[in-house]
Amino acid sequence: MGLKDLGQLFIKRNIVFAILVAWLLFGFVALYFSLAFQGLILSRVLFFPLLTICLVLFLYTAVFRGDVRHMTWKNLGKAGSFMGIAIIAYFLIGIYLFTTMIDLFTSLMFVISIFSYIFITVIFAMYFCFEKGVKFDDSVYKAPTAISFPVRWGIFLFGFLISIILVLYGPSRIAGEAPLVPKTIESKELAFTLTIVPIVTILMIFAFVIIAILVLIIKKKFNAWLGVFFVFIGSYISFLMISALFTVKGGQTLPILIARILMFSFDLLILLISIGSLIGKRADLISKKLKFISSDTILIWLIFSKAAYIYSDNILPSGDLTMMKGVAIFYLVIPLMVAMGLYGIIKYGEIKQVRKKEKTRKLRIKKSKKQVDQIKKDRAKTEEEKRRKAEEKARKKAKERAKKK
Repeated sequence: MGLKDLGQLFIKRNIVFAILVAWLLFGFVALYFSLAFQGLILSRVLFFPLLTICLVLFLYTAVFRGDVRHMTWKNLGKAGSFMGIAIIAYFLIGIYLFTTMIDLFTSLMFVISIFSYIFITVIFAMYFCFEKGVKFDDSVYKAPTAISFPVRWGIFLFGFLISIILVLYGPSRIAGEAPLVPKTIESKELAFTLTIVPIVTILMIFAFVIIAILVLIIKKKFNAWLGVFFVFIGSYISFLMISALFTVKGGQTLPILIARILMFSFDLLILLISIGSLIGKRADLISKKLKFISSDTILIWLIFSKAAYIYSDNILPSGDLTMMKGVAIFYLVIPLMVAMGLYGIIKYGEIKQVRKKEKTRKLRIKKSKKQVDQIKKDRAKTEEEKRRKAEEKARKKAKERAKKK
C-alpha cells in the first residue's frame, strides 16, 4: 500500500489516471514555486480545465456507475451533458437571480473539496504510517530479546520526543517566524488556533503514551509502532500550522527556499501515498468494503479536491473564507488523529493475537515434527532390531545344521 503501488499508473489500463495525476503534479509544482502574480494566471490555465474534467469523470463513475478503464462514449456523453446543463444553470441563475447565493455555493463547493482532500489524505497517510510502523516492529520483534527490547522502546521514546520537538519548534523554525504568531495577523481566531493547537497536540500525544503504557501493563501488548505515528503527528500539525499562517497572510510560498522545499516534499509525499493506496492492490478491497462508491471515484475526487485546494489559494480572495479554511482544518485533523490512533491500538491488539497464534502454531508444528521424527527413528530402530535378531536366528540354525551333518 502507498508509494510502491504508484507503478500501477504506468499500466495501459490506468492511462486516464496517469494523465490526470501527471497534470495535477505538474500544476502543483508550477504553482508552488511560481511568483504571486503568475499564480493567478497559472491556476486558471492549469487547474480550471482539470477541475472540469474531474467533475465529468466523477459524475461518470459515481452517478452513472461507469468504469474509467472501460469508458463508453454514451455514459461519458451523459456525464458531460449533465455537467454542461449544471454549468449553464449556474451562470443563468447566478447572473439573473441569486448571485450572492451562487457565490456562496461556489465557496461551499471549494470548502467541501478542501476538507475532503484533508480527510482522504490524512486517513491514508496515517494508515500508511501504521502499516510501516507495525511491519518494522514485527521485524524487530522477531530478533532476540536483548536486541528487540531496547530497539522497540527506542522507537517509541524517540518518536515521542521528536514529535514534541516538531510541534514546539518546527513551525517557527521552518516558517522563519519567531514566534509563529506575528503581530501582522489580524485574525484573532487564527492567532488563537496557532497558540492552542500545539498544546492540544502535545496533550493528545501524552494521552497516547499513557494508553500505550496501560495496554502494556494490562494486556502485555507494547504498541511500539506509535513511535512512527508520533513523528507523523508532529510533522503534519507543523505543516498545517505553517500552511495556515502563510495562506492567511496572502503569500502562497515560503520566504526561505529550503523551507519551501521541505513543505513541498511533505505535501507531495502525503498526496502520493494516497494516490498509491487508491490505484494499487488495496483498490478492489476498498471498493468491496464501501460498496456504494468505487476506489476510482475516490481517486478522481482526490485529484479534484487537491486541484481545488491549490486553486482556492490562488483564486479565492483572502478574508473570512481563507481564514476559516486555515483554522477549521485543525478541527477535522485532530479528531481524525485521535480516531486513527485508537483504531491502530485496537488493530495492533488483533495483529498481536494473530502473531501469537501463528507462533503457537509453528511451535506445535515443530513439536509435532520432532515427535514424528522420533517415531520414525523408534520404528527404524525396532525394524533394525528385528532384522538383527532374524539374522542371528538364521545363523544359529545354520550352525546347528552344519553340526548335524
